[in-house]
Amino acid sequence: MINFFKKKKFIRENKTKSLSEYFPWIDTIDDDYNFLCSQDINNRINELKSLKKYFQSNLGIENLKNLKNSLIANGYPKKAAETELNFFLEFFEEQTIQNILFNESNGFHLHKKDNQFNPKIKLEKDFGIIRTSIGKVFIVGSSNTLLPVLTSVFLSYVAGNITVVQLSSLHTNCIPDFFNQIPFDGSRYIHFTKLYRENENDLNLIEQLVSSIDWNVINLWGGNDSLSYYNNIISKNNYRPRIVNMEPLTGALLIQHDYFVKNLEKNINNLSSSISLMGQQLCSSPTIGFIISSKYENETKELIEKLINNLEKNYIPSSIDELNSIKLDRMINIARDNGSRVFTSSLYSNNICVIESENDSVFKKYDSTHLLNIHERRNFIELIKVSSFKKIKQVLNEIFYNYSYKETKKIQTILSFGDKNFDVEVHKLASVIGAYRIIDSNYVLRRHAMEAVDNFNLFSEFTNIISVVGSKTEHL
Repeated sequence: MINFFKKKKFIRENKTKSLSEYFPWIDTIDDDYNFLCSQDINNRINELKSLKKYFQSNLGIENLKNLKNSLIANGYPKKAAETELNFFLEFFEEQTIQNILFNESNGFHLHKKDNQFNPKIKLEKDFGIIRTSIGKVFIVGSSNTLLPVLTSVFLSYVAGNITVVQLSSLHTNCIPDFFNQIPFDGSRYIHFTKLYRENENDLNLIEQLVSSIDWNVINLWGGNDSLSYYNNIISKNNYRPRIVNMEPLTGALLIQHDYFVKNLEKNINNLSSSISLMGQQLCSSPTIGFIISSKYENETKELIEKLINNLEKNYIPSSIDELNSIKLDRMINIARDNGSRVFTSSLYSNNICVIESENDSVFKKYDSTHLLNIHERRNFIELIKVSSFKKIKQVLNEIFYNYSYKETKKIQTILSFGDKNFDVEVHKLASVIGAYRIIDSNYVLRRHAMEAVDNFNLFSEFTNIISVVGSKTEHL
C-alpha cells in the first residue's frame, strides 16, 4: 500500500449505481448494529474464548493450514506465515483475553466484576462511566502482515461494532474464506470489501464508501501515500469519524557490546531472527543499529561475522529486481569508500550485508533515490559504533531526513541487548525520541496483550465512554 496511490487519477464512474448495489450489507448495517450492541458483551467474550477449542480440533487445524497455504501461494514467506499464525492463536488464550479486557494499563480492570465485564462502573460518589460499543468501524488492512487485520476485526466485534474491512491484495480471498469456515456468530457482523486498487472504478467506490457512510471509527494500516489518500477522503465525510492511523514506523537496535558477547551465541541467534523475520518489513524490525563499544575495531568483528553466519541459516531467497541490486551495490561501495567496514555473506554475497560505521550513518549525506529505502532492504543493516547515548539520540533525530527513511515517520521500537544500567539509558532515549516500545527479541512480531499498538489501545478506540454525573450515579 506504500506506493500505490501515486500518480492516480480518480475517475468517477457509475455514479447512478448506489453503493448498496455493490455492497448489499449497507442496507442492513444500522439494524444489525442496533441488535448487536443490545447484547451482553460477555456473550461475545465467551464466543471468543470458545474459538480456542475449535482451533485445536481437526476442522480448526485444517482451516489454519488452508490459511497458511493461501498466504504462501501469494508469495508470503512460509516461516513468517507459520510464526504469525502461532502468535494469532495466543489471542484466544484465557490469559491474553483477560489482559486485553481487564487491562490495568488503561483502567479496564475497573470493569471486572465477578470475573465478568461490567460496562457500568461507579468511580466516585458523583461520577461513573458506561462503556459501550462505538458503532460502525471501517478498517483498511495492512499489506504485509496478517495479525493487524485479524486482531482489529476480533476486538471491534467483541466491543459490539459492525466492522467492514478493506483487504489488501494478499488477504483478498484467504481472510474471508477463513471467517466463513470458523464457527463464529460474529461473521454476520463483519464484512469485507474486495476492491482492487489498480482499478479506477474501485478507487471511486472506496472514496464513496469512506466519505458517505457515518463511520464512527476508521482504522488505517498503511504507508505514507495510502494514509495521505485515505485521510484526504475522510475529511470529506461530514460525520467526522474518529481516525486511528497506524503509521509507517521502524525499529532501532541497541547493543551493549560487553553484555552481548558474554552470551554471544544466544544473543546472535535472537538478533538474527529479529532481522530476518518478515524481511525487515515490520514496524518493529530493526533497520539501524548501534553498538556501545570502544574504538577498537576488532572488538566487533567476531560479533558481526557470527551474525552474518547466522543470517545465512535463516536466509530465504527473494526476487530482488535488477534496480534494487544496483542500489545495494552502490550503497556497499559508498560505505567502503567512506571508511565503513562491509561484511557480506560467503554463501549469498551482497544479499546478506552488515555495515559497520563510526559515530554516524555513512549514508547521511547521500539523499538520493539511488539508495535502497528501508522497504527495499532484506538482511541488510548498518551498525554504528558510538561511545554514548547522546550520539545515538543525535543520529536518530536526524535519520528521517535521509532518503532511505523517507517512507517512515519515527522509531516505533527499540530492540535492546543490555544490562540494567544500559536499559535505564534506553528508557531515557525512548522518551526523548518518542518511541512506543522497548522490547527483547521475542516481541519483534508478537505484541503483549496489555500494550498499546502504535500508542493506541484498539479495544479502547473501538468503544465509547458515557459519563454519568451527580445524582444519576446512584443508578449505575
